Amino acid sequence: MTRRLERPSIGSVAAAAGVSRTTVSHALSGKRSVSAETRKRILQAVEEQNYRPNMVAKSLRSQKTQSVALLLVDIANPYYPAVARAVHDVLAAEGYVSLIGNTDGDARTERTLLEEMVARGVDGVVMQPLALSAAEVRQITGPSMPLVITTTYPHDVPADEVLTDDLQGLGEVVDHLARQDIRDLGFIAGPRGGITGPLRLDLFRAVAAGAGMDVPEHRIEYAPLGRAGGAAAAARLLARADRPRAILCANDLIAIGAMEATREAGLRVPEDVAIVGFDDIETAGLVTPRLTTVVNPAAAVGDACARTILWRVENGPDAPYRRIVLPTSLVVRQSA
Repeated sequence: MTRRLERPSIGSVAAAAGVSRTTVSHALSGKRSVSAETRKRILQAVEEQNYRPNMVAKSLRSQKTQSVALLLVDIANPYYPAVARAVHDVLAAEGYVSLIGNTDGDARTERTLLEEMVARGVDGVVMQPLALSAAEVRQITGPSMPLVITTTYPHDVPADEVLTDDLQGLGEVVDHLARQDIRDLGFIAGPRGGITGPLRLDLFRAVAAGAGMDVPEHRIEYAPLGRAGGAAAAARLLARADRPRAILCANDLIAIGAMEATREAGLRVPEDVAIVGFDDIETAGLVTPRLTTVVNPAAAVGDACARTILWRVENGPDAPYRRIVLPTSLVVRQSA
């Protein structure tokens, strides 16, 4: 009969090192002082047995899983991996892991992933809700779960927030176009029923009106947040008799698709139609012509989200809620 191999445990490590289980725990956690010689014996036993702490048991004792849920809209969009990398780097340095979910901005998917992460006992949630309201997100997490909402506008819910000042960047776009005497504008937002694209549309309308520019409804298109959606929406705008002289887009992927549609229509960018994106993903500087866009600081957003969720985990639900607002700015390249 084959003898079943026993899984290494804190007890087997303690026996091999000639110390107590408590001493092993102190040496591995670093929370209590252990002599250099004792620590050396313990680490040697750990290596020889290939011991790995049981994280399930540890979480039961500490009531923490050292994990944070990061729910993103579209990990195929280069903006979101940049956010995720910054979140990972901050969390990893503190011994946490990030559990990433892709929502596609779909209400059912947002709800399902959020419920699943809460059921898994994550220590906190970082999320950009696109279909669910912030209040619905908070209802699912419960009142005490550390929660960071990252988006472009403040919410009246008990949660920490990392926001971007999209109004600032869009104002710079309108000023830049006005200086070139470009006043006939169009806009491609995200899908109807979403939040970010239509919100940027509302902000764009506000700054355009402030500059004395009218944006008629027939020059506004809604599209999926990707190149194909941007190309189809731009084709519709460009087919109009009074096509816009400039098209602003809710993100860079939409803008890149719009540039493709403009070329296919036999028009030049920016001589015939100026195109402006939003986010400043790496590809924006690689396409031809290089894309003029609004810098949405992905790394800074991710960093702030991670540091804020760790602060909330440490300080608990009774500490005052934080609202961090990060600036956006226009980077002028060749497309506008």
